[in-house]
Amino acid sequence: MCLTLLVYYETLPVFHETKYMLERRDNWYIRLLAAITTAQGQLLHLRQPDQLFDGLLAALLELSDSEYGFIGETLYDDKGQPYLRTHAITNIAWNDYTRQYYEENAVDGLEFRNLKTLFGAVLTENEPVIANTPAHDPRRGGVPEGHPSLDAFLGIPLHSGGQMIGMAGVANRPEGYNHDLVENLGPFIHTCANAIFALQADTERRRAQADLSEEREKLRAILDSAYDGIITIDESGTIESCNRRSEEIFGRSQATMVGKNFSLLMPEPYRSDHNDYVKQYRESGQAKVMGLSREVIGCHSSGKQFPISLTINELQTGSRRLFTGLVRDLSEQEKNHRRLAELEGELERSRFGQLIGRSRAMQRMYKAIASVARLDWTVLIEGETGTGKELVARAIHAASPRRDGPFIAVNCAGLSDSLLASQLFGHTRGAFTGAVRDQPGFFQAAEGGTLFLDEIGDISSEVQTALLRALESSEIIPLGETVARTIDLRVIAATNLDLNQEVEKERFRQDLLYRLRVGRIEVPPLRERDEDITLLAEAFLAEVRVATGNAISTFSPSATKSLRGHPWPGNVRELRSAIQYAAMNCLSGLIDCSDLPPEIETLKVDPATLQAHNNEHADIQAALSQANGNRSMAAQLLGISRATLYRRLAELK
Repeated sequence: MCLTLLVYYETLPVFHETKYMLERRDNWYIRLLAAITTAQGQLLHLRQPDQLFDGLLAALLELSDSEYGFIGETLYDDKGQPYLRTHAITNIAWNDYTRQYYEENAVDGLEFRNLKTLFGAVLTENEPVIANTPAHDPRRGGVPEGHPSLDAFLGIPLHSGGQMIGMAGVANRPEGYNHDLVENLGPFIHTCANAIFALQADTERRRAQADLSEEREKLRAILDSAYDGIITIDESGTIESCNRRSEEIFGRSQATMVGKNFSLLMPEPYRSDHNDYVKQYRESGQAKVMGLSREVIGCHSSGKQFPISLTINELQTGSRRLFTGLVRDLSEQEKNHRRLAELEGELERSRFGQLIGRSRAMQRMYKAIASVARLDWTVLIEGETGTGKELVARAIHAASPRRDGPFIAVNCAGLSDSLLASQLFGHTRGAFTGAVRDQPGFFQAAEGGTLFLDEIGDISSEVQTALLRALESSEIIPLGETVARTIDLRVIAATNLDLNQEVEKERFRQDLLYRLRVGRIEVPPLRERDEDITLLAEAFLAEVRVATGNAISTFSPSATKSLRGHPWPGNVRELRSAIQYAAMNCLSGLIDCSDLPPEIETLKVDPATLQAHNNEHADIQAALSQANGNRSMAAQLLGISRATLYRRLAELK
């Protein structure tokens, strides 16, 4: 039996099962592991999103024993109402019209906006919806005549960063749906959420690249286009005509230039040299500058000198020879080059994200990032939930010599121990039941780059031992192999726990802590960088304006005061969600206090005060009381992940 199942069974209640039931359950969890492993492999590159989501839906239907279903992304209309756009959906067409509609629109995603339905209840309530008698369920709403039979329905929201970003729905399981199935599908649902998040991030990155690249190409077109100024002269060098751009370049009207020698537009010594070149060409027919572009100095009517590029070409018109001077103002070209460099820098930053903040705490952190980025140390990033530890890791990678290599991020708390081991180190075909092909792990995927291990404090002692061995030897052994493979990458880890306390409680290896904490970065909580709150809020509001087209301009003074007075237990992540919530509820061009989430007004106690107890049991009780029983909020108040809180609750009974 694979290690995944052994670990999972340790958490299940003990009861008597038949051999058939055990074999059936074993097979189900093996299929679950295989489905997640396949999806995680595709998520590493996200090159074919349609195949990824089609595969996820097929696995979800098989795991839930359902007839049909869908996986979609949550979006918002111009009124702030949520709706669903599918990335994968089974064809339930029941006539020629619906079949044609499906074939024409399913590829780009079908949109469902009717919230008075079962799936609409998931979007509005942000909770799983189970309906085993849909015909009598008041949330069902109407279905078109001829619609296939709907015998049972299960809708599960997909969360990332504490907010719903999509949902998965399945229908017509013969024995109906229950909460046990929802819980068992948890790791797979988490993988679906990761897929939606990865697609959104990739889409945003591509959109930013496209926007910046378009402006960059426009500037390149300016740089590569024909010269702006066109001046025609005769054999003696007298100006016969000039275009409007020439007037702008030299600050002279056409009337003041025509009839004058071209050298009028140049300072010494270029003025005298030009007359000599014209004379030499007229006498010998040989030119040193004819047809060649030269960088010389032009003279503005104000007397200001500036660089120009000058190309002179001969033009025969009947019995006359004319010469055309093509002029470009290089000072403008230099400005375009500088702007182009700025755009390319902005394009580069959009690939790695951007840390925002000008407080002293952030300035100290920026210096620390620059310091650790230069060398190939392992780095431990410490900070509360939602402070932006992954952004810090990406900044270190972007500033390091490994910047051209991959950046692979892994949430260690999101996977079971055995699944994490398989994902980190990879496995070979036949390593366990369901391993039908070789699967490289995250260590191999990050070769030459950076592997970011988030929530490192939540890994088991077995995975800690394997990780320590990999860090010390720079070698890994994939599951099913006996020969070690050399690895070349940098490891950055992050945690919201106090690992020194975890070591004292014998939950974390001291030698692994020392190995990880060569370089250290402390990410300050938002309450310690009060002056950055307004800056961050404005940045997140700008994101909302771009994403939704909402015309909200800024915050009222009272709203700004409320934002700066809130303790922000969820830190930057909570602030971003609060701004999105406020923008969705705002009906004017100014966000006021009434538009902010209710907890901005009600949550007044600084979460740091919850740590005043020496008794962990009292800490957790205080947090749960403060959060009115909401375990997610209690975890934020304690500065730990939700998974860690659940484990502490189980340990403390």
